[in-house]
Amino acid sequence: MTSTFKLKILTVSIILLVFCPFIIKKAKSNFPDLALPQKLAGRILLQVESLGEAWYINPSNLKKYYLGRPSDAFEIMRILGIGITNNDLKKIPLALNSDSTNIDNDKDGLSNDLEIALGTNPNDSDTDHDGYQDKIEIENNYNPLNNDILNLDLNFAKINTGKIFLQTENKGQSWYINPINNKRYFLNRPSDAFNIMRELGLGITNENLNQINSNYLIPTKNISGEKKATSTKPTTDEKLFEEEKISEEEVIFQAASAILKNDPEKAIQYFTPNMETPVRYTLNFLNEEGRFTLANGMYGTKLIYSNDTKKTYSSHLYLSLGGYMVQVDYHAEKQPNGKWLMIDLGEGIPTLEEKNI
Repeated sequence: MTSTFKLKILTVSIILLVFCPFIIKKAKSNFPDLALPQKLAGRILLQVESLGEAWYINPSNLKKYYLGRPSDAFEIMRILGIGITNNDLKKIPLALNSDSTNIDNDKDGLSNDLEIALGTNPNDSDTDHDGYQDKIEIENNYNPLNNDILNLDLNFAKINTGKIFLQTENKGQSWYINPINNKRYFLNRPSDAFNIMRELGLGITNENLNQINSNYLIPTKNISGEKKATSTKPTTDEKLFEEEKISEEEVIFQAASAILKNDPEKAIQYFTPNMETPVRYTLNFLNEEGRFTLANGMYGTKLIYSNDTKKTYSSHLYLSLGGYMVQVDYHAEKQPNGKWLMIDLGEGIPTLEEKNI
């Protein structure tokens, strides 16, 4: 084995072990019952034996969804959201969690966006002019829109615990129903999703996490380049990426597709010949979640450097508990025959800068 190959294997192994912590093949588990998934339905879990990766247990199918970065978590929560009327939403007690906008025109302690969602006046601290500020009324279970008490239905809240609701009669605002207190939390921005993960997340061991089946929201790319998502679990029979709509130079997306499908014969077509053994080794080493992590990281890249013969793509891995980003760069080179090929599986560049949400 040449020193060059050893170096490539070492580089790949370090990146995969450090930046993709759950990729090591796990012992196959049988799922004799749904006791644990049912117990944790609707909860946000933090993988405490790793880097604090966050997962959401969808109460509709009792499967776990990887939340990733704040923007990913926010998108996933919205995609999994269920429409709800304003009248039904008002039946669920409100938790006055911090709103990331911090814009509060009337200085009543409720952000403008939250007041729009609630139907109160963001420019009047006492919407119903009864002498009590809107926030004080909400905290004491009074209706800030009139002199009545809030029409809460605790049974309705309990039945819908753990769900994510979309306020369809307003502007589609998102709300998360916390299974611990059956209150609704306003998800106004990606940073709100991150705060919910940190404040309400429950630590879980890898052993227990492995007892819950995974599902994925797979990014696809349409002809305009816009990313969309589907909640279908990846299989080798599905066309997860619309490859015919990706230009020949965007080889990284085609490589990601082959990796996700666990197709080494196809994957090596998108790498330089000296990468054949590292690619085969990596695909043999990874389990399904590991392949998804590697492929999703590649697919989420942006082109940051390009000339006639070289391209550099970059993406970021978010470490949920620490609040830090890790930059991963991928490189492609144009071959003498004019074909673009990947020359590595990614180079991790750790940073100590806290993500500015």
